[in-house]
Amino acid sequence: MSVLEQIGAVTSSALSSTSASSSSAASSATPASCAAPRWVRRTASIGAAWASTLALFALWALCTRSAPDTRALPSPGEVAAAFVALRDEGVLWPSVRVSVLRVLAGLAVGVALAVPAGVVSGASRIGGAIIDKPVHMLRAIPFPALAPLLIVMLGIGEAMKITLIAVGAFALVYVNVRDGVRAINPGLIELARAYRMPQHVVFTKILLRGVLPQFMTGLRFAITVSWIALVTCETVNSSVGIGYLLTRSQQFFRTDQMVLCIVLYAALGLLSEWIVGLLERLLRTRG
Repeated sequence: MSVLEQIGAVTSSALSSTSASSSSAASSATPASCAAPRWVRRTASIGAAWASTLALFALWALCTRSAPDTRALPSPGEVAAAFVALRDEGVLWPSVRVSVLRVLAGLAVGVALAVPAGVVSGASRIGGAIIDKPVHMLRAIPFPALAPLLIVMLGIGEAMKITLIAVGAFALVYVNVRDGVRAINPGLIELARAYRMPQHVVFTKILLRGVLPQFMTGLRFAITVSWIALVTCETVNSSVGIGYLLTRSQQFFRTDQMVLCIVLYAALGLLSEWIVGLLERLLRTRG
């Protein structure tokens, strides 16, 4: 076995140590003879998720059976009618598209800044001393509180919105990348240096593979925070976006459109989570 293969094998075993320990604990708690097949457990999990979702919608419909003028919460049918009305008005899909683009742009900026900062902070004590404190100070500030300052500095255009989303995503990705670098076995780096392996091999076979699980965890949290930041920034002088539709529906007391905007945020957030989970499984399979 070559040195490169040894490093890959050790790295893979290090990455799977956490999942292996949890799996062994679960298997020791449950006898092998009593364990259900994997497809049965997966089907049961999906069925439980859909059952709870349908139960929530059924409860919603049950609570809105009275006359519209006697309740504040719109029924599912009224929300569906609001969806059709906004679609026919021509503002629904442009708003969804702009909101998604804002989240993607802000998330990309935040990740692009957080990854190198996390690598430097995790690999160097001096880098950690320089970067850690400002980032922890930034994490302690509720990012919606930065909106007024960003408006003064950047105006009320797209730059302010993208910056606010990037600030919300930056700290979460940074912390996870930093911790991922610090968790890498130093012996792997020393082994690579002893055999004078190229830097790109050290980066791809050791650093990248070691940081990837932590990075994906940070990315999951960052996407959630990005959607939260979007709600804040789209309420500031926006003429398009889901947040704009939410503000407009509030001004005209259209609760059906308000609930529709909330449902859209939830659906897009779940879709983002599913995409990240799919990407994580693909990377794990190929790795």
